[in-house]
Amino acid sequence: MSENTEKKPGRKNRLGKYLLAVTLIDIFLLTACIFLLIKNIYDKRTYEKKIAEESSEEVHEITVDEAEMVEEIEKITASGSDDERVKRVKSLAERGSSALEMLKVLFPQQIVIADEGAFHFFDINRNLKKNTYDIDKFVLAENGRMTYEKDDGEDCYCGIDVSEHNGEIDWEKVAADDIDFVYIRAGYRGYGSGKMVEDKYFVQNIEGAKAAGISVGVYYFTQAVNENEAIEEADFILEKITDYGVDIPVAIDVEKIDDPEAGVRTAKLSKDEYTKNVRAFCRRIESRGYASLIYGNAKTFTMLLNMSELEDKEKWFADYIGPNDTVPYFPYEFRIWQYDSTGSCDGVTGNVDMNLAFY
Repeated sequence: MSENTEKKPGRKNRLGKYLLAVTLIDIFLLTACIFLLIKNIYDKRTYEKKIAEESSEEVHEITVDEAEMVEEIEKITASGSDDERVKRVKSLAERGSSALEMLKVLFPQQIVIADEGAFHFFDINRNLKKNTYDIDKFVLAENGRMTYEKDDGEDCYCGIDVSEHNGEIDWEKVAADDIDFVYIRAGYRGYGSGKMVEDKYFVQNIEGAKAAGISVGVYYFTQAVNENEAIEEADFILEKITDYGVDIPVAIDVEKIDDPEAGVRTAKLSKDEYTKNVRAFCRRIESRGYASLIYGNAKTFTMLLNMSELEDKEKWFADYIGPNDTVPYFPYEFRIWQYDSTGSCDGVTGNVDMNLAFY
């Protein structure tokens, strides 16, 4: 039998191999970490790119329960943060402002809507035209009317909008109270019955306003559930103004009815359906030589309509001022701002909607 000449490894050799193994493991783990970091960055950028691409097609919405959000706001206002927005929120809280007003300050890159017990956050679509109004130029006069300090070449006008709910109106007094224009409701479709109805005071109002020399526009409250009904509504209003004519665009009034017990016929319409109906109305109006206009509030332009498909239509935006909020809360382009539903005007009994138009 031959002698085995292989030597057993010594302690130093074993230690060296151990250190080598540890080093190799460290290198492997470090490489894995670097790989995961790069992948994370790549995934993040890919996601951001996807969101940017999708933002041109739709508005992204995040919905948060109202009660939970109010609790979070209370925590923020109790914090010791020196952040400028938090300071503003605390100031609003001390003045008794609503949670919605405070959220608007906290999330300046989103449109915040309160609806049916929840707050809805909509990303501002960077691909849509933005309004260029200088918020510092909006000034609330002592008489409660909003003014805008114009530059050379800018024009803005004071107006009201009325319906049968305003009753008898003395249009000569209205004209003497520095009212430049009026929107008169021509009619509406019942949100339960679907029946089209002429406003009881339409003829009286349009004849009186025109005789007083006030620029006149008309609007129709829509509850169309398809494009054919939208065209029917447009034809209704076109027939009513044939003998009178109008001086400013014909408006379609698009609003979300918040009464769950009313059997609202448009309650289940999708954004696409709402948008198609509005476009059908506007196309019909424009085909007869009139300009069109879409009236709505923040819910209208975020929850009901696809703004990217209505970029070519002028907007009439409703957003009422409050003690701590006297500028329009709408980043996109608009031509008329309905800023108050409790305004006053000579010749009109009780409250009246007030508007500021930029033309």
